[in-house]
Amino acid sequence: MMSRRTHGFTLIEFLVVIIIISTLGAVLLDRMFFYQEAAEKAAMEQIAGTLRSALHLQIADRLLKGKTSDIAALGQDNPMDWLAEPPANYLGERFGSQAGAVPKGNWYFDLKDKQLVYVVARGTHFAPDKQGLKVVRYQVRLVYGRTAQANLNFADKTEVNGVILALVEPYRWF
Repeated sequence: MMSRRTHGFTLIEFLVVIIIISTLGAVLLDRMFFYQEAAEKAAMEQIAGTLRSALHLQIADRLLKGKTSDIAALGQDNPMDWLAEPPANYLGERFGSQAGAVPKGNWYFDLKDKQLVYVVARGTHFAPDKQGLKVVRYQVRLVYGRTAQANLNFADKTEVNGVILALVEPYRWF
């Protein structure tokens, strides 16, 4: 009887190992892209939260200085001007820029519409807006309410009660 010694993998064993490693690599890449997109969304929302906080500080500053009439002027401001340092992916002000002309993953302020725009880079799970663009738009909006005097006189007078950084159009991301 002759005994046969094996010194390594057979071709079939080698192919099975390659298929298993390839499958694990594909799953790992898919998860990595998913988490990169989730991180982009979190970073975009974090900057929006920072801008909301900066807006509250701007309002408080005007109230402390007794310049309540200047609060309404915040509606025309570029929100990035409220930050001590804009984010690295802020490209500045543009007039009526189309999102396709702006590199993905960047912010810009549209001077024409007075909107702060973020152009989504990894938008696999992002639903495009009405124009088919993968962008998120914010705008500083004034909140109006009836004055106490108007409530007593039943007149239709309103005053600025606040300012908010609002989404122009709701988005769905994930």
